[in-house]
Amino acid sequence: MSLDPSYEIKYERKFERYVTKNLPKHLKEVLDQKLKYFSENPHHPSLNTKPYTISPKIKKQLGIDEVYEFYVNRKDYRVLVYVLHQTKELVIWFIGNHNEIERFVKNS
Repeated sequence: MSLDPSYEIKYERKFERYVTKNLPKHLKEVLDQKLKYFSENPHHPSLNTKPYTISPKIKKQLGIDEVYEFYVNRKDYRVLVYVLHQTKELVIWFIGNHNEIERFVKNS
């Protein structure tokens, strides 16, 4: 299933704290623009949104249906979004580079 733009977009608290405390200012500005694109059209071409592969076991443990990623910048930063179909929510979950995302998902 593709991301449905009629779903409500929410943010994990950890995501918001990380952005506030750790993300460099120049990346915050880019992230703000990308989040705006995502809210208007989750498949906006500049996001390069695609499914993120996560084990069914982890999805079940976390109670999520699907996971997607989109790029903040072409160098390394990406955002993970999980989908909850029953409540029709897209939840902005995590931001990081490839290695940070792999560690985050593994430790979730």
